[in-house]
Amino acid sequence: MLDTADADRLPSTVPENQKFTIDSLIEATGLLDDSTKMDWITVKNGSTTDTTIDKGEIISSVVYQDSLLSNGGLFNGVKNTGFDSSDQRDSSFNLESEKVMTYTGTDGSHLVGNDYLLLDVNGNYTSNSTDSVMCVFSDEDYLIPNPAFSNYVEAQGSLINFNSGQVSTKSQIRAVGSKISTSAGLSYQIAVSTDITSGGESAEGVVKTRFAGSINEARDKKTTTSSKSKSKNPYANDWNKTAATNTWKDETDVAGNITLLQKSFDYKSGLKL
Repeated sequence: MLDTADADRLPSTVPENQKFTIDSLIEATGLLDDSTKMDWITVKNGSTTDTTIDKGEIISSVVYQDSLLSNGGLFNGVKNTGFDSSDQRDSSFNLESEKVMTYTGTDGSHLVGNDYLLLDVNGNYTSNSTDSVMCVFSDEDYLIPNPAFSNYVEAQGSLINFNSGQVSTKSQIRAVGSKISTSAGLSYQIAVSTDITSGGESAEGVVKTRFAGSINEARDKKTTTSSKSKSKNPYANDWNKTAATNTWKDETDVAGNITLLQKSFDYKSGLKL
């Protein structure tokens, strides 16, 4: 068995699932205040009130926020948000939101907006038969425990004193799954361009994006057991020592006349990608 650093294991959903959709169509001239917010925590082998993460416990936390606020102007926008708390596969998401909008300020008015996505998945090591995997390089039926991990990623897109233009965004998060091979996932896309319907040559305002992550992984390391050891499994270990860390941050600030701005962030973490 080769030494490897591990990755996210998602908690499975609870027996009772929820689904909801929110669809908005706004065509207005004047003041605008629109926002959506969701906080979602799912725990396997534990409780949402736990202050420590015990052996075999997995916790996923999701934060989603989007907001638009203007003090006047012409606004035209469509927003579709859907949530499904059931177990997902790598091709689907628990939360998806898309919006497309155009804005033109009048008499000094402007638009401010913000999208924020956070996915935080933490798990202690586990050695039970449900969450562990077989070692294909061993002649004996050893179960390889899955080590501890703590992974945190976030994405943000902001409009500041936005005077005119077209904006589209897409947000996706996957935070629960019943199969150990299902990866955690977060995806965000934003595009800013000229509103051709207004006859302008470019969008105008300030646009900022921020993508960041912090990854901490233990290692499924084969250890040598002594003849006095009660366990014959050479993979039996505490599995809670940090073996890999990775932090990153990507930031973009654009101000003035914007002909085109496109940014996308796609994150997956799992045992098998």
